[in-house]
Amino acid sequence: MKKILTTSGKLLIGALIGFFGMLALLEAEITFDFGNYAYPASIVILAAAAVLIVFSLYCYSSIRKTAKQDLSGDAEDAAEGKMYRQYSDANLSITLALLFGLAAVCLALLTEQPVWTAVTGVVLTFISFVVSFLLPGLMHKMYPERNLPSISDKDYANKLLESSDDGEKHVMLDGLYKTYLSLNSLLIGAIILLLLYSMVTGASQLFGIFVVVAILAVTNAQYMFSIRNK
Repeated sequence: MKKILTTSGKLLIGALIGFFGMLALLEAEITFDFGNYAYPASIVILAAAAVLIVFSLYCYSSIRKTAKQDLSGDAEDAAEGKMYRQYSDANLSITLALLFGLAAVCLALLTEQPVWTAVTGVVLTFISFVVSFLLPGLMHKMYPERNLPSISDKDYANKLLESSDDGEKHVMLDGLYKTYLSLNSLLIGAIILLLLYSMVTGASQLFGIFVVVAILAVTNAQYMFSIRNK
């Protein structure tokens, strides 16, 4: 009973803080012109995307070099661990580079930045897209003894899962489930932030809110139906 009262009290205090905080924001009539910061933001985003692409290509080259070495015993195990970490880092880096490239293009087009920023963003996005398709091919070089599917295979994801052992499947399941939970929380937070932005600035973000709601609905329905039908 005491725990319930404590939790209820915290929720009430949080609700009151949120309510009065919202009133304060609305009364303050805050205005923010992002256009003044769009150009330096574009430069930073483009530079970050370029650095991430270079790092990903470095990991790609390092993995290929390590995979060609004739090793055995502890040295082979250490090399496999190194390649796996570099492969994970390269995948994360190129995914972020792709997102940053797209963000730079959107920023350049929506805030009327110099044409070169949009062109550079498109080029970096394209390079990121190409590298993201090259990386899975490294799996054959990292694990030549395993019967891994080709990246061009239409059923690549399912065949890759089937070729994985129980330990690898557990790692993938754990990572995917944590990602699913984080995605839900972050998208709900995005809806709240878009709502607050709309109320404070007067610039309606209703379309963006509906898009996020639609993504949440589709992903949650897909997840629930996939586990319901097993």
